[in-house]
Order: sequence, then structure tokens, then C-alpha cells
Amino acid sequence: MSATPRWGLLLVLLAGCRAAPPPATRAPKATVRASTPTSKPTSAAPPAVVRKPRPQPLKPLELHHRAVVIDTHCDAPIRMLRNPAFDYGARQKKGHTDLERMKEGGLDAEFLVVFVYPKAFPGEKAWPRTRLIFDAIHRVAARHPQRSLLARTAADVRAAAAAGKIALLIGVEGAHAMGRLGSERRTLQRMRWMHRRGARYMGLTWMNSNALAGSSGDAGRTRGLSPLGRRVVRLMNDLGVMVDVSHVSDPTFRDVLKVSRLPVLASHSSARAVAGHFRNLTDDMLRALAKNGGAVCVNYFPGFLSDDWMRKWKKVRKKKGAKKPELPLKVLIDHIDHMVKVAGVDHVCLGSDYDGVPVLPVGLDDVSKLPAVTAALVRRGYKPGDIRKILGLNVLRVMEANEKGAVKQR
Repeated sequence: MSATPRWGLLLVLLAGCRAAPPPATRAPKATVRASTPTSKPTSAAPPAVVRKPRPQPLKPLELHHRAVVIDTHCDAPIRMLRNPAFDYGARQKKGHTDLERMKEGGLDAEFLVVFVYPKAFPGEKAWPRTRLIFDAIHRVAARHPQRSLLARTAADVRAAAAAGKIALLIGVEGAHAMGRLGSERRTLQRMRWMHRRGARYMGLTWMNSNALAGSSGDAGRTRGLSPLGRRVVRLMNDLGVMVDVSHVSDPTFRDVLKVSRLPVLASHSSARAVAGHFRNLTDDMLRALAKNGGAVCVNYFPGFLSDDWMRKWKKVRKKKGAKKPELPLKVLIDHIDHMVKVAGVDHVCLGSDYDGVPVLPVGLDDVSKLPAVTAALVRRGYKPGDIRKILGLNVLRVMEANEKGAVKQR
């Protein structure tokens, strides 16, 4: 055999060895990589999110009874003096208020008003009458200590509400209650006396003008504060007594906001843009009151809520047995809506004028029906926090501002 075939055979054998497949037991790289323990683990599914159930909104009645509810104007002391045997702690068949119905209506604090009829007790005769009314209010708290207390501060009101008691506060309607107002020294002394006895607001006028200021209810409607009136406003600030601008003339209102360094209160007034009664506040007044930090408390009397109702009332009020015209509660809420829109929800409150007016809106017959106001606000879409402000927190804020701004008395 020649040499050439041998070499060819050798080359073929070598080529076959190089092309031999790998051992059958060796797995491909891809397979090894997939099964190796050093590869990244697959991500686990996120844990299920456990959502807390949303708190259910409070029902109107529950919201009402949890709030601190304050009314800033009640004329019940007039009833106390008419009948010496009158017991404000017992449920009464007549009138709008008593401690029993206050509790039923969820009212936590009431400003009982010292009011003296100027025609019945003119001039200096008013002062002894004023002192009697202060005494009558004090007797209520003393006679019913388990259910009420005489409050002097916002902290007293909060404490009474927490204890389930009704806070009785004192307001004065009209500076004529201080008697003859010619002497500055005497007037300021009597203002201090009323503060010591518990007065925490005073209206500068009623329907009658006096030596301090012009009223919206008589010929003094074009007058503002007198020099003595300015001095009294400054003293009220120093004492921490809120200046009440309900009943005052428009010029007096503007003067008060210039002189007072502390927030003022309109204890029982409504919106003049909704009902044109001179007792109500214009939109400019509402805005000025808000800028001052004060509050306006809506009056419940239909005559201040509806011009149409007032026209009907004038036709029948002197007719014996005539049916009184009715006014739906929604009109009262319309006034609150307007005041909130113009002044802001931080500056609106409740000032019923209970026991001082002959008629109330339908469904609001007396203080026991007060939850109807809260229910109506809920239906209008007010938030719980804003409802609490209207029901009482705004009044507490104005009280606290006056307390903090007071000058320490010797």
C-alpha cells in the first residue's frame, strides 16, 4: 500500500474525532442557568391591602348633641320678674324656653338678657329694675345647681357642656339699662358693676337711642357713637365684655368697628339683603364684621326673615283671633346661607330672640326643636365641622378673643 492513502485515512480519522458530539449527560448552558440556585428569585406577590372601613357620617341628631350649642339672645328674664313663683327649672306650658326644654333641644349655653322697657322704666328708674333682673338670673343658677351654672368665660361653657349642665350667661340689651347716662363716672361705674355680676355682652342700644349711641329704631338712626359712647366701648374692651351691635344705627355700627380693638357680636340680627328690615345687617356690614373677627347670630323672628311675612303680619297682628302667618324653616337657613357666603362660615351663629318674639318659623316652636336647625344645615350640604362653628364654636371664639384682650382689673 502506498504512503498517500495512509495519510488520507489518518486525516479522516482525526476529523471524525474533532466532530464527535459532547457527552449525552452534559446539559446545555441555558438549562444549567435556569436551574442554578444562584439565579435571581422570582418576585413574590404583594400582600393584600386591608382597608379600614370608612367612618359613617353622623346623623343630624347625633351631630347636634355632640356639638357645643349656644344661643346668644333669650328674653326669659322678663317672665321671671312677672311671676315671683315662676320656676325656670320646670317645664313651662308657655314661652319658648326653660331648663327642661333646653336639655331636650341639646342647648348647652344660653345668654339670658337683661332688658328694661324704656317707657315703663324711663331714665334713672331703669337701674333698680336692671339690678332685679341680674338677681333673678343668679337665682336660677343657685336654685338648680345640678342642671345649670352661671358662666362667665368660654372655659365655663365648655366645662358645663362636658358635665351635662346648661351654662347660663348674661347679656344686656340697651345701655339705657344703666339708668341716666349723663355722668361719665356713674356710667362707667355701673358698667363695671354689671361686668362683676356676670354681663358678658352689652348692646349699646335697643329700639331707642340714648346718650351713648344712635339706634336703628328711632330718629337717632342717623347718629353714631357719642364721646361717652366711645369711652364705654373702650371700657368694655378692657373688661372683656363683648360689644353687641344688634339694634344700633348704621353710623353707630361703623363707629363701633373703628373704636373697638376686639371682635364684636351681633347677638340677634339677620341679613338685610334677604329681608330689608332696618334691624338686619347689610352685606357691607357683614364683611366689616368678618374683618373685625366678630360674629353675627341669626334672629329667628319671621318679621326679620321675610318682607312678605311682615306685610301679612301687620295686617293681622292686632286682629283678635286672626290666624298668624307661617314661615317655613328654610327661610331662616337662607339667611344663614347668605351670611356664610358674604362673611364666611367662621362669623355666623345663632341668636334666636326666644321669649322676646311672638312667632317663630314652622318646626321651631321652642328651644326643644333646635335640632331642626342642624338637620336643615345637613340637608343644605354643610360639613360637620362648619355646622359646629355655626352652632357654638364661633361664639366661643369671640368670647375667648375678648377675654384675652381684656386688661387686668385692679
